[in-house]
Amino acid sequence: MPGALQTRTHRALGLAEKTILGVIAGGAAAIAVIDLVLLVQRIVDLVTPGATVLPGATLAQPLEPTFGAPEVTAAVAPTVDLTVGALPGGAIIALVAAAILTSLLTIGICLVVAWLCLRVFLGKPFVRSATWGIGAAAILVLLGGLGGPLLTAIAYAETASAFDITELAPFMVEIDLSPLGWTFALAVVAGAFELGQRMQRDTESLV
Repeated sequence: MPGALQTRTHRALGLAEKTILGVIAGGAAAIAVIDLVLLVQRIVDLVTPGATVLPGATLAQPLEPTFGAPEVTAAVAPTVDLTVGALPGGAIIALVAAAILTSLLTIGICLVVAWLCLRVFLGKPFVRSATWGIGAAAILVLLGGLGGPLLTAIAYAETASAFDITELAPFMVEIDLSPLGWTFALAVVAGAFELGQRMQRDTESLV
């Protein structure tokens, strides 16, 4: 009787684990598809003639808004959302490239997560494709995290130069080093999967 109860408990846990893996894989795949659709829409908006909004453009001289509340002693607005009638070609190319890098980061990570869930579901997570997938995700984190803001700053600078918008800073990019840390972390995980693949292969050869 205790053995039968243990067997049923083990089966229930196995079913719950597979269900969770399925939900995670499905959610990751859905996010990848949605982000791909949004990427296409963003590219179409950029290449279609018309007004374009440049959010967070850095001002050469930050504005100092005033507030009626006496508790507010100082306020600074360093950026502005700028709407431009027609972007120059160089700015469009840079913004399209930035959008692609940023979306590829999300899409790549989601696809890797979905693939890893599938490998865990099959009981063989340590395969070469998983190692390469994690390595590719590490590269995308580096390119998207650092290249995206750089290309966006180039597009803003190109726009300011083309239209002689002296109110904007000539070139300003915020460097966030966290993508570099995530890249190193994913590289370590890829190395761990490579080691796991070797151990799995050695174990299978002994069976």
